[in-house]
Amino acid sequence: MREVIIDTSDREASCLSEGKFASVFAQCPDAMIIASLADGHIMDANAAFVERTGLTLDEVIGKTPTQLDLWAVPGIGPKVLQQLQTGNIHNLEIPFRRKNGETFSGLMSAQPFDQSSTQAVLVIVRDITQRKQAQQQLQLSEEKFAKAFHASPDGLAITRQQDGMLLEVNEGFCRITGYSEAYCLEHSTFDLGVWVDLGDRSRLIEQLKRHGSVRDFRAR
Repeated sequence: MREVIIDTSDREASCLSEGKFASVFAQCPDAMIIASLADGHIMDANAAFVERTGLTLDEVIGKTPTQLDLWAVPGIGPKVLQQLQTGNIHNLEIPFRRKNGETFSGLMSAQPFDQSSTQAVLVIVRDITQRKQAQQQLQLSEEKFAKAFHASPDGLAITRQQDGMLLEVNEGFCRITGYSEAYCLEHSTFDLGVWVDLGDRSRLIEQLKRHGSVRDFRAR
């Protein structure tokens, strides 16, 4: 009787675990598939995968990502499968292709596991397209700022608020102060004697903290 009880308990625990996994799999906002580790054919896919790719569940079951033209990089599918047959994949950035031909950037993680005595692999893909676009826009903005900063004929400098250490200077600043860029970046505005009246700097910092920006501030 004890053996039967233990066997039943184990079975119930297994069913509970499978139920929890099925719930997470279905509701996860990231695209998820379960595929055969042997040849990569898809055994199941969640709603997020269907939404991201534009493919229906009937279209993907039994097919491989390569057959579905999901990889935006030619020939990468077999390499990914080969890597999974020897270990896991964690946060691998790969471009994917939707059914309509559009591409998106995905962060893929995958781990092999046994499913009903079949060697399978759980693949999770997080769509990071918006994040990549934001990073690219930020980089473009920084490049534009750098060009404008160094091209300006006015003296411009970026300093550390707490101690006045110079972090970046342009040619105009070097011309006005008479110091080289290398020398400036090793010193503070105090070292260079930029401020005739240190009280002006204190008032400038105070206004910056209060308003977030300052225009037409007169100082010596």
